[in-house]
Amino acid sequence: MTRRVRGLDRAVALLLGVVLLVVGVAAVLWWTGTLARLWPGAPTALEPTRVADVTGASWFGAAATASGVVLGALALWWLLAHLGTPRVRELPLAGSDASGRLVLDVAPLAAQVAEQARRVPGVLGARAVVDHEGGRHVLVSTLRVDPEADLDALSRDVADLVARTRDVTGLDDLAARTRLAVQRRTRGPRVR
Repeated sequence: MTRRVRGLDRAVALLLGVVLLVVGVAAVLWWTGTLARLWPGAPTALEPTRVADVTGASWFGAAATASGVVLGALALWWLLAHLGTPRVRELPLAGSDASGRLVLDVAPLAAQVAEQARRVPGVLGARAVVDHEGGRHVLVSTLRVDPEADLDALSRDVADLVARTRDVTGLDDLAARTRLAVQRRTRGPRVR
């Protein structure tokens, strides 16, 4: 799942949450009679005959079919968007031409970056992957750091690690994103 799809998921979830909140509050206000005082045109009772009038109209079948097709297509797109992963398995290296192709297997590269990151003072754990985002290859690292770590020194060390990775691989256009997850302090022994 790409960052764009995750962002869309969050936006749709927020929109649906707001709509459900408004409908829920309106239902409570209607049930208590407060809605009629705030909005004099509010119905005092539900009229099931109106539903039959709408579903019996000549246009309803075509509108329901079109809505079903659109919702089905959106659902299929949403499911397919969640199946894909932006992970990259191989990166082409300089020197690839018609006579042959040079590629870099990114799994060992990511593992080596994570191993080197674990050696940085203040880093307790690390993992790294290479994703394809927005037409670029991005080295995505997640570092679990000590709450007492010097973040300035840590950021310099991580920037140096990324620069060395670019130098070693020859991939000057390799972007990098590092997420620092500060570990919570462990509680000391319980005093009785």
